[in-house]
Amino acid sequence: MIPPVTIAAALLALLGALLPGTTVDRIAATVNDTAIAESDVRRAMAVSALEREATETPEAFRARVLDAMIDDRLQYEDALRFGPATPDAADIEAALKKLRERLTKEGRNPDAEFAAAGLTPSEVRATVERQLIVERYLQDRFRPIAFADEERAKEEYEKFYVPERKAAGLPAPPFEQVSEEMRTRSSQRVFHEEVEKWIRELREKSRISIYRIPPHSDRARTPVVVATAGPVPTPTPKTR
Repeated sequence: MIPPVTIAAALLALLGALLPGTTVDRIAATVNDTAIAESDVRRAMAVSALEREATETPEAFRARVLDAMIDDRLQYEDALRFGPATPDAADIEAALKKLRERLTKEGRNPDAEFAAAGLTPSEVRATVERQLIVERYLQDRFRPIAFADEERAKEEYEKFYVPERKAAGLPAPPFEQVSEEMRTRSSQRVFHEEVEKWIRELREKSRISIYRIPPHSDRARTPVVVATAGPVPTPTPKTR
């Protein structure tokens, strides 16, 4: 049986061939049979906090943004299972302000960036709202686990802080002088480790396909699957 996603990709390519001059959106990836369109990737690149590195090609940066989009989609779907409350309007406005300030600081015009990506003000607002829902969910779920007691703070000091200071050629202050900083560092480290572990688990349980359009191809070419992932099936016990 032909996978539904392959059929959908083929239909998009066929439409491009039958309707010359018509721009047909491409499938960049699918997550649990839900497509992420190429236009979605362009929009994400306009508002993403990720920055293109000096030696990074446009294709590599796009791939990194798409990978982050897949993680965001999985996180948002998981958060929705718990019926999250809609963020306050004030919180959304504050996040929108921070987004515009960040883009301006990077030397970009926010309105021009949004327009170039085909984002309406309501779509920008919806994107920010989704991000706030995920952030709140992560804090509620993992922040209690990441609480740093005295033992964790000392481990952070001895295992990470002191070696970092020595590598930089700097003296390490006594633990008592930096204990609160060590608590904060340890809490942040555990929080990020737990989130990364959770995302890996989400990916292992999900059906993910990433597509690539062959270079220099015409619009009739079908996107090619270049990476897939899905739930690992449980082995069937062998019978004697």
